[in-house]
Amino acid sequence: MSDDNKEMIAAKALNLFAYKGYEGVGVQEICEAAGITKPTLYHYFKSKRGLLEYFVETEGAALLSKIKTALNYEHDFINSLTKVLRTEIDFACNNRDFYNFHCLLLNSPENSEQNEVYSELSSKINNAFQEFFDLSCNEFGNMRGKNDLYSILFHNKVVSVATLCARGDLIPDDQTIHHIIHSTIYGVAN
Repeated sequence: MSDDNKEMIAAKALNLFAYKGYEGVGVQEICEAAGITKPTLYHYFKSKRGLLEYFVETEGAALLSKIKTALNYEHDFINSLTKVLRTEIDFACNNRDFYNFHCLLLNSPENSEQNEVYSELSSKINNAFQEFFDLSCNEFGNMRGKNDLYSILFHNKVVSVATLCARGDLIPDDQTIHHIIHSTIYGVAN
């Protein structure tokens, strides 16, 4: 058994999770899609939860790293907003199955297994946005006291736009990006 086999199993499972949800997919369905037996899946991932943990450690960690890099505070609010939006769009378009699954996980039921596994990563992503807006309010005094709300609103806008782009429902050209960023700036400036 090789790492190629592990990656193939993960890819099949991710595709199923992305379009049916974590709870909507059973181990047997994953095995059938991958053309393997349950012992093979258990050899690589131990369980269905192990697959979810694998996605958090690989794709999820890559997304978090890219977001943190894009939100590195450089005293250029518009450039940083643009950079993180483009970063997340690029990630979503290049990792469609994971990004779709990521969106499902962000909205998973509070007491569910998937929320238990994914909540730490989700919190780290939210915190990256929050820290950026906290630092930005030092330069934009009118944002102070509303930075928590602006962080949530912008993060949700980024996820929505990236999802639309990954589906092909929105073309992320320069003009579209400009309008999205300036709608955020308008809200912050008032």
